[in-house]
Amino acid sequence: MPINVLVAEDSSFQRKVISEMLSKHDLIRVVDVARNGLEAVEKVNQLHPDVLVLDLIMPKMDGLTALKEIMKTNPIPTIIFSVLDPKSLDNSVQALIMGAFDYIIKPGGVWKVELPKFKDELISKVLMAAKSQVKQVHGLKRERKQQQDKIITEKTTGNGKVKKSKSVSLPKLPPVRIKNLKNGIIAMGASVGGPRTLKIILSKIPSDFSSPILIVQHINPYFVDEFAKSLSRECKITIKVAENEEYLVPGIAYISPGDYHVIISAKNDRPCIKLLQGEPVHFCMPSIDVLFSSVASTFKTRALGILLTGMGEDGVMGLGMIQRSGGKTIAESQETAVLYGMPKSAAERGVADLILPNYKIKEEMILFSKKIRRS
Repeated sequence: MPINVLVAEDSSFQRKVISEMLSKHDLIRVVDVARNGLEAVEKVNQLHPDVLVLDLIMPKMDGLTALKEIMKTNPIPTIIFSVLDPKSLDNSVQALIMGAFDYIIKPGGVWKVELPKFKDELISKVLMAAKSQVKQVHGLKRERKQQQDKIITEKTTGNGKVKKSKSVSLPKLPPVRIKNLKNGIIAMGASVGGPRTLKIILSKIPSDFSSPILIVQHINPYFVDEFAKSLSRECKITIKVAENEEYLVPGIAYISPGDYHVIISAKNDRPCIKLLQGEPVHFCMPSIDVLFSSVASTFKTRALGILLTGMGEDGVMGLGMIQRSGGKTIAESQETAVLYGMPKSAAERGVADLILPNYKIKEEMILFSKKIRRS
């Protein structure tokens, strides 16, 4: 089936060029165009496209306002295609556009000359966005109101059988051996809705927290630095972007940088961070599965894996690895998940020891950290 795309752009020339460029791909069909943000919201609600390509500067309703409305009422994977450099945007604006699937800066100069250079990138991102399964959670808010808070500790689905995870190829990681592993580790993964959820959880973690935290947040690389800074302003613990070969220090949360997988390595018989370039996993780099698998093989029973809101299945297989290695695992519940995709898959496959609303997860993190410190 073709991937249905809506193009929202106020320039008639650019609408035509973008639409023709996308339509030349066999798997993509441009179902309509929107001349402003108001039309974009209306046509998303009418047509339910698979992907939205959205400009930010438009009349009647700008792209930011349209994005906010779309993600609230009928969320779909959105690729922002704008002349604005995201690094120049206000913090509050950056926080909003973190909800987009991806961000591409429009080419300067003569479009007839420059745009073809962006053709492959735009088509590639549309194809990936179409696989992101955001539309499966349409109507989530209605369902969430009917959902009661519950904790699930049984590793089964409704018919009593554990579902098997789809086969995914992970990069081959070198073995890491550390003789005296004193601390435990907490590994967290999130996608759409993650920035707000991580803020809710990490802002409640005390300053004397005794475990390092590693985080993979699916986010455009443009926003990683600002995301870490904004989290740090809200938290008692230190939040920073992970750097290659830095030691894991208790009480610090490390955000994965863009375009790198994050794994555990060793230096001077101490655990440290290694940034790894390679192929995307689940169309993602960094991948939650890659982090979780590395944490499982190194920390084993001293690991806590937490899978939060998001689309797709990244992190589900890795959470199972942590569980099988003797670590503890948590998935966010439908009650609070902005997109109940990744944590739902974890629950269905029986790889989550606990299923909790996000406001209860910090309690388990604190209990885990205290238990590891006493061991």
